[in-house]
Amino acid sequence: MTTQPTRTPPHTVSAHATDHIRFWWHASGERGYEPDLYRVLDDGQRALLIEWYEDTLDRKLVGEMAVPMASALLGLVNGSGVRRIVQLGHFAGYSCLLLGWALERMGVSNGLFSIDLNGKMTDYTRGWLERGGLAGQVGLLTSDSASADAVVAARAYLGGDPACVVIDSSHQYAHTLEELDLWYPSLVPGGLLVLHDASPMAARYDRTGEGGVRRALDEWLARPGAPSALTLTGPEKHGQDGPYADPSGLCLIQKPW
Repeated sequence: MTTQPTRTPPHTVSAHATDHIRFWWHASGERGYEPDLYRVLDDGQRALLIEWYEDTLDRKLVGEMAVPMASALLGLVNGSGVRRIVQLGHFAGYSCLLLGWALERMGVSNGLFSIDLNGKMTDYTRGWLERGGLAGQVGLLTSDSASADAVVAARAYLGGDPACVVIDSSHQYAHTLEELDLWYPSLVPGGLLVLHDASPMAARYDRTGEGGVRRALDEWLARPGAPSALTLTGPEKHGQDGPYADPSGLCLIQKPW
């Protein structure tokens, strides 16, 4: 039996790891292991992600997807060899780093196109991607992710229609409806829409107070001819255990073949 060397998980390096809400998954006493999305990183990638955690904590740029969502997304991409991905909302770049490194391991160039309305966050993310050696895997755009021009730009970068679109942007009801209407037709046959913050609890992230991603999904999926969807919701509070542990939830929609 081969013994794996013990390495410091990226999520445990902060002095705040035991009391900051960001680390709710990692602080659970039931999880005495390192999740695979970190285990596959090489030493250089691990060191960079540790630095990313510390810098974003110092700058109060906390808002990345949690381990359950990131693990599900990376499993879909790596397990099926998804080569053309669009992400709506990259914030500080956590998922861009992890997806970019996954694409690099798969030997894929120009595989992820990520769109965010905040130019400062795009510049911040770009800096980390360059340090992570991912300029050839990930393209960034500062734009409204519900703009038709963003679809044109994504197709040009990816070299074709996206196979997977990840919606994790404004979390607002009306804007999410626009994104669903815009990006679902752009998918290849059999393509996937993956929405973060799809649980009833996550509706509070909608600053307009109109019901968030959950309401947008309920109305969009109720339309005649809408595809079926699988929605996973977690426990009521962060840190509680469950078969799907993220209270923010996720929704998976497949475009028919």
